[in-house]
Formats: sequence, structure tokens, C-alpha cells
Amino acid sequence: MDFELSSRKRRFFASWIDGMASIALSKIGLLLFGLSNEEFLKSYMFDSFSLFLYTIFLIVSIIVLDIVIPTYFWNGQTIGKKLLRIRVVTDEGEDVDIKTMTMRSIFLLVSGINLPVIPEGMMVIYLVDSFMIFRKDKKTLHDQIAKTKVVYC
Repeated sequence: MDFELSSRKRRFFASWIDGMASIALSKIGLLLFGLSNEEFLKSYMFDSFSLFLYTIFLIVSIIVLDIVIPTYFWNGQTIGKKLLRIRVVTDEGEDVDIKTMTMRSIFLLVSGINLPVIPEGMMVIYLVDSFMIFRKDKKTLHDQIAKTKVVYC
């Protein structure tokens, strides 16, 4: 099937909406596990069961929002993509499956792990990933890894 590639602007705003949803869930997680921002930073470098639970909460949130819902419920759409009427399909134009969406979300999953150095390293990868949208085929690094493209619905 032939689809028209989504505009860079629409992909940017969909990503921004998804990011805001993730930040909101992150803040809810901090509250649930009794971690204020200051306590989170203090416990970040030390053993903390609350930090462990928070990390599990983040990873489960990523799995639900970025893998399960787009795969099984919203036909390749995250919250932002659904609002902006774009979706993820395979390079062949087929619907995405769980493996494809997991590969596409690999950077998010790794960044959910709260260990020293990982978030800083992921920031560099996110920056490179973001600038790849300016390629002629509008494919980011995570699109290339998962062999996907973002198209209009």
C-alpha cells in the first residue's frame, strides 16, 4: 500500500505530545513512590527500593504507551500520533506488530533505566535521532532500526 509520509512538523508535535504524557506519568510515578525531585536526585546514586520501583513504573509506562497501545489498540498510533492523525507502518506499508514497536521504542526503554551515565548517553542518541528527520526519506534512527515510516492516516 502506498502512503504519504508525514510532515516533519506533524511528527515533531506528535513527539512533543507523547513527551508531555511521559513527563506527566513520570511525575505521577515520583509521587506514588514518595520521591520528590530532590529526594530522587539524592537517591539516584545510591541504593533505593523506591528508585527501583519508580524505574519499573517508568519501563511499564513506556511499554504500555509506546508499544502495547499502538500495536493492539490504535493501529500504530501513540497519543500524539492519534491526535495529529499520523501513524507508524512498516516500510512495506503493513500494520506494525509488537516486535516492530519494541524495536522502535528501544531508546525509550533504555532511557527508562535509572543508572548513572545512561540518561546522559541517551541524550546524545536522541539528539542524533532527532536530526535524522531532515534526511530526504524523513527516517529517524529508530525508524531505520525498526524498518518503519510515519505516514498520514
